[in-house]
Amino acid sequence: MERAEPFVYLTTVVGSVAGHLVVGRLQAEGIAATTQGPGDGPYPFPAEIDVLVAASQLLRAREILLGDAVEATFDESRAGRPATRAASRGHGARKGRFRRR
Repeated sequence: MERAEPFVYLTTVVGSVAGHLVVGRLQAEGIAATTQGPGDGPYPFPAEIDVLVAASQLLRAREILLGDAVEATFDESRAGRPATRAASRGHGARKGRFRRR
């Protein structure tokens, strides 16, 4: 009989929906993952849910989540958010000290 591999802590998310999304993302990459925490009920309460992965796949799971976080950061910047605080307040290069004559 084969001995089951232990699961170890990867991260904590808020809500069972977020937990299922992270587990699904990891499983899509071939990583054994599960959640631990309050069970699913008829209402998605914002409880903390731990995401666990197989011990031998922990580093790969961290890499996947880190890569997703980096991509999300770049997606937000490409979605039209201002690059600087000055740009968000409408300060152009010609306002302020430099005036046209």
